[in-house]
Amino acid sequence: MLAWTIYITFAGVVLLLFIPRAFSRWLALLITIAGFAISLIALFQTPITDLAHFATIVSVPWVSALGMNYHLAVDGISLTMALVTGIVAVSTVLFSWDAEHRQNEFFFWLLLVVGGSYGVFLSADLFLLFFFYELVIVPKYFLIAIFGSTNKEYGAMKLTLYSFFGGALVFIGILAAYVTAGSLDLNHLAQFQFAPQLQLWAFPVLFLGFAVLAGTWPLHT
Repeated sequence: MLAWTIYITFAGVVLLLFIPRAFSRWLALLITIAGFAISLIALFQTPITDLAHFATIVSVPWVSALGMNYHLAVDGISLTMALVTGIVAVSTVLFSWDAEHRQNEFFFWLLLVVGGSYGVFLSADLFLLFFFYELVIVPKYFLIAIFGSTNKEYGAMKLTLYSFFGGALVFIGILAAYVTAGSLDLNHLAQFQFAPQLQLWAFPVLFLGFAVLAGTWPLHT
């Protein structure tokens, strides 16, 4: 069921391209409430014991030759983060209710961020997680560059450059894990015994990359 948080949100993104401006905020609110409601229902329907490990939601081949799968799964952490995403998404739409400038475009980019965030937290394939993480960079740039305030173009470009730098480091770490373990599946990678020599350089690279992407202090000004 949780996979529908992604599908419904991206469906809202498409609908915002066609509906009249007057309905854009209402559609965005309806979509974000639906995503939050799905997460809330999943919380009450999922047994606590099942949240101790990844439980697959969807798993279909994506790029079979490279071992990439469209694999979504849920555990206690990802379900919690999906709930947080739903709460923040609804709050953001309500907080932006009075937005008048290019309203359809604003909520279009906003829902792209929300859908990408759901994808990040539910991904059980390392490349799929990376794909959703990088997807969010594009709408963030336009939200800041178009709808920001002081020095918005400078801020948007700076954030984008930071994000691409962090993404490049993460991609190097993903390649190292894939070449070594021969898999991108997070369940498999969690059980694989990586050599200490690899961990000594690959972990700092991955940690630094994700710390940049997450905006961890002091890596952002």
